[in-house]
Amino acid sequence: MQIFGQMARVPVTARQKFNEAGYFYNGMLAQRTNVIVFPYYLSAFLSAFRSVTFFLQKQYSNNAEFKSWYAQKVAVVIADPVLAMLAKKRTAAVHLEPIDLFFTQSFQMPARYGGSITTKQFELVQDQEPGGQLKTTIKVDADGVAEEVPPVMIWHFTEEDRDDLAKHCYHGLESLDSILTELEGLRASMGLVSDPDASDFPSAE
Repeated sequence: MQIFGQMARVPVTARQKFNEAGYFYNGMLAQRTNVIVFPYYLSAFLSAFRSVTFFLQKQYSNNAEFKSWYAQKVAVVIADPVLAMLAKKRTAAVHLEPIDLFFTQSFQMPARYGGSITTKQFELVQDQEPGGQLKTTIKVDADGVAEEVPPVMIWHFTEEDRDDLAKHCYHGLESLDSILTELEGLRASMGLVSDPDASDFPSAE
């Protein structure tokens, strides 16, 4: 038996686009040791993240109080180097330009070594499975047995910036969440509806 149906049309709001960005952020974290899949989640995150403010403007562009409030927030966003960088990365992706990614690769030390390995011979083999998942194997001492250990991968946006790019993405989410939460508290005073209907504003491009 087959059932065919159509989901009810759900209004797309800035908060929903924020939640979408959060979903892809969590996907990034879960796939950070997969060199094929991780960039997919990053690209999707950047797109959803940048769309939050687009949808915000589409929802309330006809409200004068919102425009005044939003202009102040734009100034804050522009002054934030991390948010500016994330916007730039998203623009590059949209215009089909490659996003440069750098990484720091290591492995999770087995607990039995107590955080360090003392040996005269150590072998480290880092490989990649067909699906993109990293595989790391170590062998301690000449007569030791090779064992697979969990790989560790930290991604960076630039060669100079050694901060985990996930840290920058999280900062971006925190900043947007703060803006959306503030607006949610001001909706009533601005005369904004809490749950706009999809027909009340044009679809974002």
